[in-house]
Amino acid sequence: MPSSYEYGTFANYSPRGTSDLSKRSRGTCGAIKAGRVDIIASAVPHLRDAKADNLKPFLGPDVTLVPAPRSAPLPDGALWPAKVICDVLHEHGFGQDVQTYLTRTKAVPRSSNSPAAERPLVPVHLDSIEADRPFFVPDKITIVDDVLTMGRTSFACAELLRAVCPDAEIRIFAMIRTQGLQDDIEKIVDPATGIIVGYPSGKTHRDP
Repeated sequence: MPSSYEYGTFANYSPRGTSDLSKRSRGTCGAIKAGRVDIIASAVPHLRDAKADNLKPFLGPDVTLVPAPRSAPLPDGALWPAKVICDVLHEHGFGQDVQTYLTRTKAVPRSSNSPAAERPLVPVHLDSIEADRPFFVPDKITIVDDVLTMGRTSFACAELLRAVCPDAEIRIFAMIRTQGLQDDIEKIVDPATGIIVGYPSGKTHRDP
């Protein structure tokens, strides 16, 4: 049977849309990927709004936030956008702590620079990321990433953490997601949840 994980996202963007809003969404995505603290922090009032209640299981006060690794091993002092997101969210009262359980040991092609058919499959991520077993295993873990596209990196991270924390509830959260097959978007701030399913082929399916 395929494995699956719940995911939540705060916003969405259009990679190819031509409307003003779609173009603006790409700027927002770029700022998040660049670790812009001011842009990330601007999400906080929206995350506290009732319209984002669907994200409470992902960012609640009893959840450990774990940043997803970048596509290559991280040199000292290098930007780690997912860690910046975790730190900003935790500073504003989301999550009980931030733990860096996941480490990229070998570089893989960046999904944002690869055509869909050439993006790394889940086994490639599994072979290039290590997960530390916590001394005290959290009850709830949310893997945090900057951008969610197909979800292969996040899915692999979840599988690795499930191997070392088999009793933990594991979810995935990203600040922004691709809109999918629809070119233009209707709004940027759009808290949403769904499921990422992984298959033996190494591919994943994100619904929606």
